[in-house]
Amino acid sequence: MAQSAFQTRRRDKPILSCTFCRGRKLRCDRQAPCSGCLRRGKAAECTYSSSEQERKDAIDYRPHARDQQTRQRVARLETLVTEMRDMAQSSRQPSGNVASPSTALDDSRSPLVAQDSRVVDDMGKLSLNDSRAVYTGSSHWATILEDHLKDELSEEHSDYTASFRSTLPDAGVMHGSPAARISLLNSAPRLPREQILAMIPPRKMVDRHVSQFFNGFDMAPFVLHRNEFLAEYADFWDNPSATPIMWVGLLFSVMSASALLQQQDASTLDLSAAESQDMLNGYRTLTIQCLVAGDYLRSSRYTMETLILHFGVDQSVNVDASTTDSWILIGVIIRIALRMGLHRDPSHWPHIRPLQAELRRRLWITLYQMDFFTSTQVGLPRIIKDSQCDTRPPAHLLDHDIGFEHDDIPPERPLTEPTPLLYIVQRNAIIKVAAEIYDATEAGPASPATSAALNAKLERAVDAIPACLKYTSLETSLADSPITVLHQMILDILIHKAIYLLHRRSFVKGAAGEESAKSNDLCIEAALVILRHQQRMGEETQPGGLMFGIRWKVASSLNHEFLQATMILCLVLGRFNEGHVGIANSSALHRRGDILEALTIVRNLWEKIADRSLEAQKAANAIATVLQQDLNRPGAPTSEAPGGFLDQMAGVTAEEYFGDFDYGQDLALDPSLFAIGDYAAASGSMSDDFVTE
Repeated sequence: MAQSAFQTRRRDKPILSCTFCRGRKLRCDRQAPCSGCLRRGKAAECTYSSSEQERKDAIDYRPHARDQQTRQRVARLETLVTEMRDMAQSSRQPSGNVASPSTALDDSRSPLVAQDSRVVDDMGKLSLNDSRAVYTGSSHWATILEDHLKDELSEEHSDYTASFRSTLPDAGVMHGSPAARISLLNSAPRLPREQILAMIPPRKMVDRHVSQFFNGFDMAPFVLHRNEFLAEYADFWDNPSATPIMWVGLLFSVMSASALLQQQDASTLDLSAAESQDMLNGYRTLTIQCLVAGDYLRSSRYTMETLILHFGVDQSVNVDASTTDSWILIGVIIRIALRMGLHRDPSHWPHIRPLQAELRRRLWITLYQMDFFTSTQVGLPRIIKDSQCDTRPPAHLLDHDIGFEHDDIPPERPLTEPTPLLYIVQRNAIIKVAAEIYDATEAGPASPATSAALNAKLERAVDAIPACLKYTSLETSLADSPITVLHQMILDILIHKAIYLLHRRSFVKGAAGEESAKSNDLCIEAALVILRHQQRMGEETQPGGLMFGIRWKVASSLNHEFLQATMILCLVLGRFNEGHVGIANSSALHRRGDILEALTIVRNLWEKIADRSLEAQKAANAIATVLQQDLNRPGAPTSEAPGGFLDQMAGVTAEEYFGDFDYGQDLALDPSLFAIGDYAAASGSMSDDFVTE
């Protein structure tokens, strides 16, 4: 009995924290003295009951840092490698400190060791275990959260974050989400054609869905020609059994989009939330059944239109876009489109009729933007390679401007006339530059010449935006339609996202110097502008707001843009609190008041949807932690720049967007740790994430 008790006796847990941190239950990094005691001026009280070697060899039992021992060993190895490299360099350069070209090249390819001794990996994050391998690109917004804010979100503020989570209803549980995600990539049984046709609702109900689709769904004019579809729709009801099964899938995808719109006004339609969700899921499932029955991989007629609409609805239904399922699915769709030749301009083949050529161009521009937004959301490479595509943008026309009878494309409408195609074409010009920036900076730093050329391209794209789509403050846009105001906001968000992408490497490095200070200021201003749009959208989509009638057009994937901007400001505020040299010497220090105000406002917005979105929970948690850390920081500056976060933006030119940044070596040498992404209106998403239920 005594021997059994001895064998089951639990080994005593070693005391690894210093006496001061242990007494106050604070996070301790186990250094001598620890960073917590140094910040609080308690270095003399930082004593340990265990030896330094015991602290190094001990197992860390904290749940949030189970792999800390491995990280410590990796850090020691990296330090050793760095020291050996420095010794080798000094032995090769005994008479000076000027590095050779080969040395500079080696330095640019090696991992960056940041000023706070945390290792920053510019190649992204690769998680390997026995069951799976997951890569997260360096451009994903979560990289800043993991690499820069992870320590701040750990034990030191655990009491505060725990109290924050307790305020959330059933924290950690997402309400309103289906138990299993409906996906075309999952295996689906092939239903007989007769069984699929038997599930079509009565014509009166389908008529309402079709009408709502063409009058309310943004993607309608880019995917379907109204007159052509209505003619085929009439033929379908005359003889349903003779209609191709893929066209039936197209009809179900149209009904899915309409059901998504109806979810926003389910109460006025005398539908419960469950009934509305069941109807949407039923139409989505039947769309998949038709795609499978029609063998969608063989790219028959109507296949691409059905896939695009199905993908757009799928993106809107799923609030959190961090999964790679969408990226994989859009990869399949794009490869089907490449097989159909949509990446080549129809002008190469004279036998293609003008209407068919324009519809192919509209499909390709929609796919191009879907690829960009989906890839940047997950921080992974784009599928489309611009060098292999030559499809030009569609003509600026309305559906009734071109028909079957036309042998030539009619003259385009002037850019001063706002149309749905005008917005998508102008947005595509910004996206093409942003995509080029993304491709040039994701794998490694771009050269100064490349950065300057990309900056010039972005300036030209901004200057080319028609006046009707250039953003001005809401107070000066009262006569504009709500959809025009929303389009202006989305374009402005994309412009500031591209600005951040162009300067992100120097910003993430956070070093001292004039160029780095300018990069910091531009990135901080871009994040503030994006969060200002989030705040105004949150206000104007409430009952009585300017955009309440089109609140479903505020896409759920705009969340990614807002998450990106949120993490930028959390990182900046964390640097303020840590006394980071690069930030402290920057004029951005005077924006601290704006940053605090912006984070306080958007924290409330994230908390409103935290019960439906894990990403929103993370954002709200991060903001709460850095704000609490700022309150605990003694002697924090309180200066603010003239004009707070709530001041409205006036119309600006390209020069005011970009400033006089001098592309120097910082932008070319620093590794990347962050992302872009906005599926937004490309998919015509209708999710109402910023409206309180």
